[in-house]
Amino acid sequence: MEYITIYDYLLLPLYLFVFYFIVKVKSTRYPEADLRKFLKTAFFLRMFGSVAYSLIVQYYYGYGDSFTYYVGSSFFSDQILQDPGNIKYLFSSSADIKQWYDVVIGNIEYSGYFGIPSAAMIMKISAVLSFICFNKFLIISLFFGFFSFLGQWKLFLVFNDIAKKKNTKFLAWAVLYSPSICFWGSGLMKDSICLGALGFIFHIIYKIFVKKQVKKRDSIALIVLIYFVFVIKSYIILIVLASLILVFFIRYVFQIRNLIVRIAMICVFLFTVGLVAALTNLQTAFTTFIDDSYAMVEIYKTNYESVNSDDENSRGAIKLSDFDSSPAGLALKAPEVIFSCLYRPFLWESKKVIILFSALESTLLLLVTLYLMVKTRVVGFFSIIFSTPYILFCFTLSILFALIIGFTTFNFGTMARYKIMLLPFFYFMLLSIYNKITGEKTKTIQPGSSQ
Repeated sequence: MEYITIYDYLLLPLYLFVFYFIVKVKSTRYPEADLRKFLKTAFFLRMFGSVAYSLIVQYYYGYGDSFTYYVGSSFFSDQILQDPGNIKYLFSSSADIKQWYDVVIGNIEYSGYFGIPSAAMIMKISAVLSFICFNKFLIISLFFGFFSFLGQWKLFLVFNDIAKKKNTKFLAWAVLYSPSICFWGSGLMKDSICLGALGFIFHIIYKIFVKKQVKKRDSIALIVLIYFVFVIKSYIILIVLASLILVFFIRYVFQIRNLIVRIAMICVFLFTVGLVAALTNLQTAFTTFIDDSYAMVEIYKTNYESVNSDDENSRGAIKLSDFDSSPAGLALKAPEVIFSCLYRPFLWESKKVIILFSALESTLLLLVTLYLMVKTRVVGFFSIIFSTPYILFCFTLSILFALIIGFTTFNFGTMARYKIMLLPFFYFMLLSIYNKITGEKTKTIQPGSSQ
């Protein structure tokens, strides 16, 4: 089915011009020429990524979640146009929406998606946008990509301020120009909304708690953004919260000079965690969650393989032998899962052109990590991570994301799309370690310099 029509192409230049005008006006706020350049370059790359993703999904794959969300949003917009009273369903639960859809249409191919809260949320957002996009798939995708771009820019500004504007060009290449982020984070997908929202969330948190710039509108925006991300992908908010708690605890404990008090605080923390886990039956709940996720992955994997059974080059499944969802089993598999998520696919595992690009990026990431580990003799690598709260937070966040993503993906394409959430933070962590190394070298060289 052709979701992209001639009208999409006719409207595309107009909306691109409007977005560019907004970016150009926004760029005048920055006196630094480099920042203006980074902003515009990132905009063009993100818009290119949005269009490229839409075209590849339409003309190469021919199927995808993006089309499902578009069909759902079209249903919303059509029904609202027929009866404005149906606008109430934009605020209804997914169960009510599914029941409504089944009564009106009843197409079993899409019915189940309307009952999933996260999918229904994307359909609602897309439906609202459709009224200013003439309900055109390519234009709606542009809006998703533009929101993702704006959120990433906010996150870049936070990272740049934390790094004290050191190696800003490298930071721009890592956070704004990353091929994976530009491609996988710019279409009509959950990832685009979550990636953009996450950037705004951290920018607002940084303003409120670090810069002490408290504004009512920021507080309201923070609540709304957290709500949207929680509905779409709740684990993102849970990982962010867990990372913040862990970092604050570690930093607080290491500030205690008395060894006995420090050990006591660690024991209290571990006891509290264990007590909460026992009272809430966390182990059973977590095991059930993993089992359900793995079962769902197996279903998706079966469907994926049946669709692509005739295309050998489309197979890129990650194989984890003897899967065990018990805490001990998960702990044993954790290193393999984390490594796979961060650094795979390898170049020789690239069976498709798209996967090849992901492999090149993963290979570069692996080489940079190894370089920094060699320069810091490994121990120094982790010493730097635990020496700074921001770096420690990015490390914790990245590892937790890698665990969840690694355990719940079945092919390299899906993994490349999901892990864009952690990439900006992991890139910033590596750049921060590099800045620490070069900063220390500068301090060492300067005193003995004859110049």
